[in-house]
Amino acid sequence: MKIIRIGLIVFAIIVIIAQLILLTYTNSIWPKNAGSYLGIIAMIGVIISMIISIRYDKNNK
Repeated sequence: MKIIRIGLIVFAIIVIIAQLILLTYTNSIWPKNAGSYLGIIAMIGVIISMIISIRYDKNNK
């Protein structure tokens, strides 16, 4: 189960990198880059939840 969680963390990092590449840096306002910003926020949430889940399982064993 831990391998799946680590895999999700790696996937989320890859998605964040892709979203950073797709950003329009010349015009960084919200309407132009809303999808990229939301994708980055969502993947940060996934990373945080997977880290908390790994720590929870580690403490319960």
